[in-house]
Amino acid sequence: MTIMPATSRVPVGAVLLAGVGAQYVDDAAFFLLPPTVFLSPLSGVLAILLTAGAARLVTRGGGGPVVARTGLAVGSASAVLGLLAGGLGLVAVLLAGITVVAGVAGAVAGRDRASSRLD
Repeated sequence: MTIMPATSRVPVGAVLLAGVGAQYVDDAAFFLLPPTVFLSPLSGVLAILLTAGAARLVTRGGGGPVVARTGLAVGSASAVLGLLAGGLGLVAVLLAGITVVAGVAGAVAGRDRASSRLD
């Protein structure tokens, strides 16, 4: 039995574009909709959901361990950009951690195990 090395080519351009898009689309919502009592707290949640969706979009058609690594990269890029834009407060750091997890979860959720190369 031989062990095949796992190739992990993460598309850097797509990851950066997805991270920037996921983080700043929720900021663009404030330009379209006035910041109200209901929209302001949902800004972080919207960024998390957009990160998961962006990770899913970037990893479509992929398989194996590269999917999780790409999701981690998208989540990390979005989290770092969110911390740079929002500061290093306690809530921002907690949302950044959730954003990283959401990137991985968005990338791997709903994938069938039959297409995995590790079986």
